[in-house]
Amino acid sequence: MPPTPSIKAMLICDQIIHEQGTNKKSLIGIFQDIHLQKFPARFPRIGVYINLTDAHGTYVLDLKLVGAKDGKEIGRGTTPPVEIDSPLRTCEFALQIQNLLFPEPGVYEFQLHVNEDLLGTKSFRVKQIELATPPSGTGTT
Repeated sequence: MPPTPSIKAMLICDQIIHEQGTNKKSLIGIFQDIHLQKFPARFPRIGVYINLTDAHGTYVLDLKLVGAKDGKEIGRGTTPPVEIDSPLRTCEFALQIQNLLFPEPGVYEFQLHVNEDLLGTKSFRVKQIELATPPSGTGTT
C-alpha cells in the first residue's frame, strides 16, 4: 500500500491553463461562490487544482462533486493511475468537470478520494441572484 499523501492546496476556478514546455499551470478565476439566476442551473465548467506531497507509489485520484445537504453526486472526474517516484516531490493535478447541473442554491463540496480513500474536501456556495430591473419609465422609444 502506498503512503497516504497530504494536500498542500485544493482550489476551484473557472479554467486551468497548462503551459506545454514549462509545465506551469495558470488558474483563471479562482472563486468561493457561484452566482446563478434560476434553478436548476447549468454551469459550463469548473476547474479544480490539487497539489499533493508525501506520495510514493501508484495513485488514482477520484474527484466527486456532491450536494452538502444530501450527499447526491452531481459531477465526477477521475485520473488514470499516476506513478509518483518520491515522497519529497510535489505533484500537481488539474481536473476539469464540464456541464454541471446544480439543482438548487446551497453548499456543495468536492470530495477528493485517493485510491478509494477520502483524502479531503473543498466546499463552495451556489447562490441565487436576481437581475436588477430598470426603473419604470426609463426605457427608450
